[in-house]
Amino acid sequence: MRIWLICHLLLLCWASTARADLSKLEYLTEEYPPYNFSDPQGQPTGLAVDLLQMIWQHSGVPPQPVRILPWARGYYLLTQKPNVVLFSTARTQAREDLFKWVCPIGYSEYILLGRKAQNITLTAFDQMSQYKISAVRSDAAEQLLLNNGMDDNNIIPANRLSQGLKMLLSGRADLLATSKLAGYDAIRELKLNSDDFNVAMVLSAEQLCYAFSRQVPDSEITLFQQGLTRALASEEFRKLQAKYLPVR
Repeated sequence: MRIWLICHLLLLCWASTARADLSKLEYLTEEYPPYNFSDPQGQPTGLAVDLLQMIWQHSGVPPQPVRILPWARGYYLLTQKPNVVLFSTARTQAREDLFKWVCPIGYSEYILLGRKAQNITLTAFDQMSQYKISAVRSDAAEQLLLNNGMDDNNIIPANRLSQGLKMLLSGRADLLATSKLAGYDAIRELKLNSDDFNVAMVLSAEQLCYAFSRQVPDSEITLFQQGLTRALASEEFRKLQAKYLPVR
């Protein structure tokens, strides 16, 4: 009797996963190299995009469209629509219960970036109130500022990271809240000297994930996580890491 019950439960779990359909989801991302960005032809690429294609392959799903949007727009759609996947999304404590999660894509360190000429160094969160800080709207870095007591009147919102960096350069902002990887990538993209900048403070280190609308069925989350787990264990993923995250 017990064996029959176990087999019955396993069959139900299999049937539930089999009904999951990852092709009904809307896949959104932003410009956040090297995880997700536009190639010279304007097509989505990057470690998280290539990893997503591996997940589809392991899950028996044909390739799906991926749209690149400004982060604030993608984040808004994730909160409003029932079938959205947004990546690469930092899994912060403030966001934990807002979405469903499949992890990890990678990890990101969030910092306050400054200009060396300004010589700003912070040792505590309550020191942030002395400065004007730029951050991308709805980005994890902006949320970390607010969660740690930053007055929103002292936060200068930017639509894109490059815009926030230009605010820092012009003196409109004293500091830029960003992930370390993306911040220094933006510096290179603008052909600036990275030696002219410094990390004024480390805000946090967060896991990067695929975030799903709360209404997405658990069966689809399970199928997606199974695909990710298999992809992360593959030799192909190690090649992706070497391609997009080379050891410097």
